[in-house]
Amino acid sequence: HSNAMVHPAIVTEYSTLKWEMNYKGNPMWDEVADQLDFDFKRIGTLVVAENPDEELLLPYVVELATKHKDAPPRELNREELDKIEPGLAPNVRKGVLVWNTGIVSVFELVIAYAENAMANGVRFFLDTSVTGVQTEDRSIKAVDTTRGTIKTQILVNAAGLYADRIAEFAGDRFFTIHPRKGETIIFDKSYQPVRTMLASFSMAAERSEYSKGGGIIPTIDGNLQFGPTAEEVCDREDVSTTFAELETLFDRFAPVLERLKPAYEKPDKGKIITHFAGCRAATYKEDFIIEPSKKVRGLVHVAGIQSPGLASAPAIAERVKDIIIQEVHPAENTDFEPRRKRSKRFSESDQSEREELVRANPLHGHVVCRCENASEGEIVGALHRGIPARSVDAVKRRTRAGMGRCQGGFCMPRVLEIISREADIRKELVTKSGGQSFILSGRTK
Repeated sequence: HSNAMVHPAIVTEYSTLKWEMNYKGNPMWDEVADQLDFDFKRIGTLVVAENPDEELLLPYVVELATKHKDAPPRELNREELDKIEPGLAPNVRKGVLVWNTGIVSVFELVIAYAENAMANGVRFFLDTSVTGVQTEDRSIKAVDTTRGTIKTQILVNAAGLYADRIAEFAGDRFFTIHPRKGETIIFDKSYQPVRTMLASFSMAAERSEYSKGGGIIPTIDGNLQFGPTAEEVCDREDVSTTFAELETLFDRFAPVLERLKPAYEKPDKGKIITHFAGCRAATYKEDFIIEPSKKVRGLVHVAGIQSPGLASAPAIAERVKDIIIQEVHPAENTDFEPRRKRSKRFSESDQSEREELVRANPLHGHVVCRCENASEGEIVGALHRGIPARSVDAVKRRTRAGMGRCQGGFCMPRVLEIISREADIRKELVTKSGGQSFILSGRTK
């Protein structure tokens, strides 16, 4: 789970590995998005001053960004603010734009990387758990899984919440992962009050030692989100949500939004369409661990990756690549294809493009999800393209069918039928999200 923000380096503690990866990773995103053909937009973080006292703090924001070697921020007057974020309160006269903040669809991003990897020869073992690691003479030899043993010289330990367990399997556990849950609320697309990540000094004051405090953030798909929160939990799989946390998020950010943009429609709980949670894989040092094992040759630790992990990801990948080259000196793949082309979305097509899609595949003429305009052709394509989708949620992440206002209330039964038909499995065996998450319990007749 992620709030899909590509953070600027200004938000990260200077001189840490987190900062280094954030600083190097952020500017890489434009090229990555171009190569892998997914949506990416730099919306910027807009820090506004609500009174003369706060205006005196704006140069500090500029100085902080400069210290962090971030993209040069801009101090803006009211006229410039109105062009970037229209409708701000009359008392907001100045602000600072940290322009390199970006947003992306994490679902589309992961699929893009996975499809490109598959095109370059990578094999995926889905629904597979690691049960042990085999070493010999202090070197990696194989990985035991629930689907058999995989022989390998290199093991990249990027297991997130379970990275310490993998390290223990290999005999090199020197860190502990403790889960930190974050909850986020998502609003309907009809409510789009901001263009940037809007921030104020009052919001910054609520940041904790281990969290950037969340925010008022637009998504690449047009929804508004509030969050995330930060709560230490015991269970690594705890992705539960509570009404109390929803209330906390709304009560924290709604008044700020209402105060900063009074001319706009007030935030309304009735426009919240979903509320979800995820766990961060934090270590007690609160920094990234990206290094070869000092005990086991061939083991590379990529652990403790939490925010700004998304922004840092391209730089982390480069660092891991360099470590692997030093460890085993692999031959270069001269046939590597860095580019990937995505399928055309029906909802993003104009009328002539839609007509062309329907002529090529009549299934595009049947809109299954009316909230997001996802066609049957798109869903069938997702079920047979690259890494096939085999659950309702997998289809949702690839096509957005079920991500709209009704959250699948209308389209889920039809999506289930299409999965059953295309995968040639009984409807009772179709799951919401894999495993035992069956939607139907059995036939009534």
